[in-house]
Amino acid sequence: MKTETEIETMIKSSPKVVGTKQVLRSIASDELRCVVISEDADEALKSKLIDASMKSDIEVCYAPSMEWLGHASEIAVGAAVVGILKC
Repeated sequence: MKTETEIETMIKSSPKVVGTKQVLRSIASDELRCVVISEDADEALKSKLIDASMKSDIEVCYAPSMEWLGHASEIAVGAAVVGILKC
């Protein structure tokens, strides 16, 4: 399990997609190496993202909050999920 610092560094230094629709589309296209899900995101949404990630054998990490994840992603709003693209 990655620490918050490791997750933040990975998000800031890697190409990424932000948001549920983009992440699910990228999972289906086999473009992601990791998915970072906010712990305070909607439970149904988290389940959908976790299931899709597990089926595609993509690592799942967790952020403490949507606000934290949005800040780490350098966007002005909270984010439920961020996908780290394969390089």
